[in-house]
Amino acid sequence: MSKPVRQRGITLIVALVMLVVLTLIVVSAIRFGNLNIGIARNTQSEVEATAAVQYAIEAKVQEIANPATNISAMQASSSTVSTGGANYTVNVAKPVCIVTSNIRTTDLNPSSTADRPCYESSDPDRQVDSDGNLTTAPTACKNQQWDVAAAVANDANGTQVSMLQGVSVRVGAEVSCPN
Repeated sequence: MSKPVRQRGITLIVALVMLVVLTLIVVSAIRFGNLNIGIARNTQSEVEATAAVQYAIEAKVQEIANPATNISAMQASSSTVSTGGANYTVNVAKPVCIVTSNIRTTDLNPSSTADRPCYESSDPDRQVDSDGNLTTAPTACKNQQWDVAAAVANDANGTQVSMLQGVSVRVGAEVSCPN
């Protein structure tokens, strides 16, 4: 008969090492999965907040584009915008006039319906060219550039988004650029 072989327990040690390795792999996978879910949630919140801010700015631009609106009298406003995922309170700042420029008669098209009101009367303020000579009198219209800024800060998830959009409008010559 043969002599019995003595067991040394190496199989048990290898099995325990493999179990520890598998456990570490599973724990890492769970942690990375949770991290990716957090990144996706933050990205979704940022996209929703950006959409809310853009919606509020577009509403203000529509208001500015209305010829009956006195742009310089507009005040800052706050509105709640629902994006389907969450409600965001968007703060829209008072529009800021950046630049105003007179429109000369030579820059108008008499056949354009939009240009016809500009021929009604002339602005009495005449400009001076680089040689110091008076230019022709401007028309009854001016082109103005306005900036509209809006921001949202959602305390629930920490999302903060701000935007600035420029708007070009044609206004009557009596409208001054307050800045």
